Amino acid sequence: MSFSVENSIQCAEQVFRSFPSKDPFSSFDFLNALDKTDCLDSDSGWNSKCLNHKNGSVIPFYEKLNSQGEFVFDYAWANTYFRYGQPYYPKLVMSVPFTPVDGERIIGPDYKSNSEALSGLISYTNEQSYSSLHALYVDKSQREIFKSNNFIERLDCNYKWINRSYENFDSFLSELTSRHRKNIKKERAYIRKLNIEFEYLTKITKKDWQEFYLFYAMTYAVRGQRPYLTAKFFEELNNLKPIIVFAHKQGQRIAAALFFQSKDKLFGRYWGTKEPINFLHFECCYYQGIEIAIKNKCVEFDPGIQGHHKLKRGFEPVINTSYHWIVDERFRNAISNYCETESRHIKEYFEQSKDYLPFKNV
Repeated sequence: MSFSVENSIQCAEQVFRSFPSKDPFSSFDFLNALDKTDCLDSDSGWNSKCLNHKNGSVIPFYEKLNSQGEFVFDYAWANTYFRYGQPYYPKLVMSVPFTPVDGERIIGPDYKSNSEALSGLISYTNEQSYSSLHALYVDKSQREIFKSNNFIERLDCNYKWINRSYENFDSFLSELTSRHRKNIKKERAYIRKLNIEFEYLTKITKKDWQEFYLFYAMTYAVRGQRPYLTAKFFEELNNLKPIIVFAHKQGQRIAAALFFQSKDKLFGRYWGTKEPINFLHFECCYYQGIEIAIKNKCVEFDPGIQGHHKLKRGFEPVINTSYHWIVDERFRNAISNYCETESRHIKEYFEQSKDYLPFKNV
């Protein structure tokens, strides 16, 4: 056989190091931290695996017992399988657990090697009686590999802030219409009137992580849920040079947001607060992120998926793409038709949403 499948990415560390990812989330350090800090277990429904191809390419992937933490929603597909008396789980997923961000799903030297590795994973999916294989949030550089291997393409719409060489936050605001500029100023002024100040940390201690985790966990506690990620996980991330923004009120930390930066992109991912204050989420997760992106000369800022409200705050619509291999031909045809129809609606929404952008020249 031209490949082997292991139950950990540990065996692939050298390949990861040889072909470093464009984003921090697809890196060995991030994925390995998930593996070794009890984030991936039978309760979460994520079981770690890794395909090692003899040509030098590897594919980290996961056996899934549910669809939690994916953010590409296929519950309707699972229900259809159930109605016809067929199992949808377990399935296989190529993604970063709990982290909806575009990335390279195959790590390797070149297109040919990566395509061969993907063909191997398709064979594994078919032979091991999984219902399907899903590659979520695939980077533009690898989409053709999935298309050429006859995966079903599925589209969705996300929002990102684009840096047009802004000198500071005010220069960004100057590009907005008067109404939207006033709205953002009003939201930020509300936070200032409460004497809330912000602290930026790049040298993060264990105590800082503990405080951050308290806020992060509270976002789940208010919904009666268990946090996806463990406190130990965050403490493993210092090699990725994260940035924590703490919000202070009366000398006490009351909220926090976490950011990561690649060479020229900023990512905002986790946040939490112990006080439900109006506009605090927008300030911590959006406006502070924009400030960081401008200061660090990032070309774009990805604050996380979903949220139509981001449009009027200057986050622009972008299309993200996932790919799906459905083993059973009967379900494959139905899902292909579903995705084709859905994609037309997504493209329509993408174009229509531009009408809600706050810029003067839009």
